[in-house]
Amino acid sequence: MDKGYLVGGRYEILGTLGEGGMANVYLAKDIRLNRKVAVKALRYDLQDDESVKKRFGREAKATSGLSSPNIVNVLDVGSDNGIQFIVIEYVDGPNLKKYIKTHFPIPYHEVVDIMEQICSAVTTAHEHGIIHRDLKPENILVDESQDPIQVKVSDFGIALALSEQSITRTNSLLGSVHYMSPEQIRGKSATVLSDIYALGIILFELLTKHVPFTGDTAVSVALKHSKEDIPDLHAIDHNIPQPLENVVLRATAKDPEERYQTVRDMCEDINTCLLPERANEPKFIPISHNDLEETKVMQPIREENQEKPIQKKNSKRKKIIWMSLIPILLLLFLIFAIVRGSAETSVPDLSNLTIKQATVMLKGSNLQVGSISKENDDDVVAGHVIKSIPARGLKLKNNAKVNLVVSLGARYYKMPKVTGKQYDDVSDGLKKRGFSIHLKYKATKDYSAGIVMKQSIKAGSKVVAKKKRLVLTIAKTPTVKKKTYKVRDLTGYNLKSIQDYADEIDAVLDVDYQYSDTITTGVLISQNPSAGSSIMQGATLTVVMSKGKDESDSDSSDSDKDSDTNSDTTKTVTKDVSIPYDDGSGTTNSVTIYIGDATHSISNPYKTMTITQTTPVTLSFNLKSGQTGTYNIVRDNQTVVTGSVSG
Repeated sequence: MDKGYLVGGRYEILGTLGEGGMANVYLAKDIRLNRKVAVKALRYDLQDDESVKKRFGREAKATSGLSSPNIVNVLDVGSDNGIQFIVIEYVDGPNLKKYIKTHFPIPYHEVVDIMEQICSAVTTAHEHGIIHRDLKPENILVDESQDPIQVKVSDFGIALALSEQSITRTNSLLGSVHYMSPEQIRGKSATVLSDIYALGIILFELLTKHVPFTGDTAVSVALKHSKEDIPDLHAIDHNIPQPLENVVLRATAKDPEERYQTVRDMCEDINTCLLPERANEPKFIPISHNDLEETKVMQPIREENQEKPIQKKNSKRKKIIWMSLIPILLLLFLIFAIVRGSAETSVPDLSNLTIKQATVMLKGSNLQVGSISKENDDDVVAGHVIKSIPARGLKLKNNAKVNLVVSLGARYYKMPKVTGKQYDDVSDGLKKRGFSIHLKYKATKDYSAGIVMKQSIKAGSKVVAKKKRLVLTIAKTPTVKKKTYKVRDLTGYNLKSIQDYADEIDAVLDVDYQYSDTITTGVLISQNPSAGSSIMQGATLTVVMSKGKDESDSDSSDSDKDSDTNSDTTKTVTKDVSIPYDDGSGTTNSVTIYIGDATHSISNPYKTMTITQTTPVTLSFNLKSGQTGTYNIVRDNQTVVTGSVSG
């Protein structure tokens, strides 16, 4: 599935998380709930394989009914254009295998906590009648964002319901041979006790960083699980508490009856293994050893002077020897048949191996190394395998070639300079490189909002970007709490004094003019808000200023004039004008408008106002017949607009 593809009309593919023999796993975004999820989709080339489809469906069925903080929950199941998919919760962290490699040695109390969480998950599955059958660190995810860390068990792809019949002998032996119980290797069906054995091997790996048994082939590893004792943990690390080693020994006992009979019993034992009162606990020694289920060769009883019975006993001895070899031969044949299959073999997991180790592993699986390509990888050490092509688990014919992609080591990036740039302009590029970005905001007047003021990694330095913590300090607009003022009584004030007062309280001044027979020209007539009331910083203060007496008023004696005087009557003419805003002079522009008509003198202000952007106004002129009106607009003591209108 390509990036951007919308699975089921809901889950947008963001990238690939992993590729397996049965399914591919993608990182996706749930566009409805706006959260990251993992989409597990059955591979295209396996859509017609009924056994694989049943196995894929079994995973959804096995986990959909499980609810535990330590199990990767199934969120949705569906089909998209014939492709089956499962949507599971996304855990942003490594699997337990990688976590052990990067954090070893792990403190014993943390080992106990991890095992308690895993046991809790497996207990929940067992209580719901589900055997996992493939418990291993690769199928356990670690959420490092939690403190303490949280682990979640995943991949119930070969889980088996306890209520089901044993499907087939081959099916009962699915899983990783490094964590497989002796009884499974002998061909028996998986049980609760098989999962407990795998848990014991996982605990061994947490304490030592490696599995107890290794070999060049799966057969050799399987035989060691069946025949050899678990390596002495005290010989590996003498500091391991005896009760903790006892948990490993009891969980991995060859005889299933000597193991913990439930995972809950194992969890309770782990919970107390570090207590002081258990410090002197003796070492657990299983009663049954490697002779489990094998036929013993009995020593014959010698009887002197009886030649015939001796011959019979020799014959009987040979028979017993042959009978003891038969189970071993059958076991070897069974394992050989299962591993080889019918002229096909599966690509083993080669991730994080050296080329030499991968060559040996492929040879043991009857495969060969093909071409070797190299690329940078931030998670895999240089010289180790990143992935194989075809991927792990894919069935190939014997002696087929498997190509390897080998790591050149982490990719180093030259840290760009992002200070002085808008965060929105650089964020996508930084995230694509893999930086873990953490933002801090700082109020300032020196930078525009959204500008990067500071970066924690110096520009020009070379860094491995993936998951590298990058702290960016982003500018934000200072929050100014507006003040409230009590309005002064402006009676007797001229326009300049009123403007000074408006500047003092940071108010926007709106001025209008009227004629007055009682108020001197240029002095306040009225104000809004009124004196004594409250006004908030930034609000508008409206004042009406006097223009003095209206000199155009005629005496009452003129009222008896002829109708010829009607030619002196006025009419109203309007003019729409746009006042340009000067953004270089500050946050506001002071504007004064002058008009000349039958009732206004061009030398007296008509209106005063402040603007914060280019502002349209409508001018009204009172004009006599044939008279021309004029207007003059002054912005910050500079004339910006002039013109005239005709009556």
